[in-house]
Amino acid sequence: MNSYSLSAKKEIARPSFSTDCCKRAFLSALVHTGGSIVISRGEMKLVLPALSRELKAKTRELCLELFDGVEVSFHGAETVISGKNLSGALFALGIFVRDESGERAVNRGIPASIIRSDCCAVNYIRGAFLGAGSVSLTTGYHLEFALSSIEFAESLAALLTRFDIPARITKRKDKFVVYIKESEGVSDCLALMGASEAVLELNSRLVLRQLSRETNRRTNCEIANISKTVNASVRQVEDIKLISKKMGLAALPDKLLLVAKARLDNPDDSFSALAAKTGLNKSTLKNRLNKIEEIAESLSDKEKVNH
Repeated sequence: MNSYSLSAKKEIARPSFSTDCCKRAFLSALVHTGGSIVISRGEMKLVLPALSRELKAKTRELCLELFDGVEVSFHGAETVISGKNLSGALFALGIFVRDESGERAVNRGIPASIIRSDCCAVNYIRGAFLGAGSVSLTTGYHLEFALSSIEFAESLAALLTRFDIPARITKRKDKFVVYIKESEGVSDCLALMGASEAVLELNSRLVLRQLSRETNRRTNCEIANISKTVNASVRQVEDIKLISKKMGLAALPDKLLLVAKARLDNPDDSFSALAAKTGLNKSTLKNRLNKIEEIAESLSDKEKVNH
């Protein structure tokens, strides 16, 4: 995971919660996105892999605050939640539901009761991002949640839309990915989750990229103008040399002779510089160069006919 994404996650994990329902929403999303249920020797455990040190501590704190009869232990990178009341805790978090026959089943979507209020919905998005999210600014702007089911993906996309954040869904291997591509959407989502420092960095990079694009555009225009000037000068010199060879420059009217000699003496000058040296305005200079071009074309056509 890139450093920007890690920094954003640390910031999102930092805020505290004002109510128990917000705590449940956050923990529900974290468990749903990153947890795995393991049953061994008749005992059920919930395993959350690869949480940061801060998030491990927060997960343990929330579990012990919300549920009696639940134990939290750490085994290497894994956070293991167990205890006699684990099943009840998972029902309370909306991870478990009762199916039509009354049997216990895993909820594949987001329970409406968990995200009823906006503050709970925001904390659910925070937990989902910490459990299965990432953000990147390296090749454009991209924020995503890699989820286990299409039902979960559709529920989360709808939840983001509730806050006017446009989200799309795609399939990647065995995951359903909810993603946001536009810089405005990524910024809004980070701001919603409380990552103000990450938003400031994103906006800073956006300004730098816009400046870079503008600088490149101006440079390209300047290069194009230089190339155009050089090509025009080369063509004009060739026309003048052709006239000199076929009829002699002395045959030109004085006003054209002045321009022809000035161009031969200053082949690298821009149009503006040549106008200044001849004492002519740009319109007059252009007309005289066009006239020289017409004479050269006429001589060239005659040469073709004679051959």
